Amino acid sequence: MKRYLLEIVRQKWRLLSVILTVSVVNVVLAIFVSVYQLPAIADLKTKWSGLRLQVARAGQTDPTALYRQGAEDLVKLKSRIAEKRQFARVLSDLLEATASSSVEVGAISYKPVPVKEENLLSYQLSFSVSGRYAAVKSLLADLQNNPELLVVDSVSFSNSNLFVEKVTMDLHVTVYLKEVA
Repeated sequence: MKRYLLEIVRQKWRLLSVILTVSVVNVVLAIFVSVYQLPAIADLKTKWSGLRLQVARAGQTDPTALYRQGAEDLVKLKSRIAEKRQFARVLSDLLEATASSSVEVGAISYKPVPVKEENLLSYQLSFSVSGRYAAVKSLLADLQNNPELLVVDSVSFSNSNLFVEKVTMDLHVTVYLKEVA
């Protein structure tokens, strides 16, 4: 038996040395992970939890200050709502934004819907525009920066030809207007 074992070692000494080297490296790496990395990870987790707690505490404010800020935000929001008689101007601004973005506008349809609780009138606009992707994206940015209370409800893109950069965007936008008594 000893002779067979010595013969295997003599013939396969390279393979056995590789196996022994890999085993030693594996043991060294296991010791490194357990002695150095696991405590370092535990410390970093503790620091991270502490930072998250600090951020959570920083977001808590005095209820009266929060109420005051909410009231100021409502005043700003209400100031952005145009009167019902200014619908033509708002629609004209929207069409001007499409023209300045170099897109082609399809048919525009709108449907007024009263919001009685707030004494508002919402116009739900639906239209499609087509043009280069950058121009369509520019139009979306212009709509987001519109000073009126305008909400982009949904957007869908389509491209009929993969080799031509012409994107069609279907938009559903809601414009809120004040009902003036």
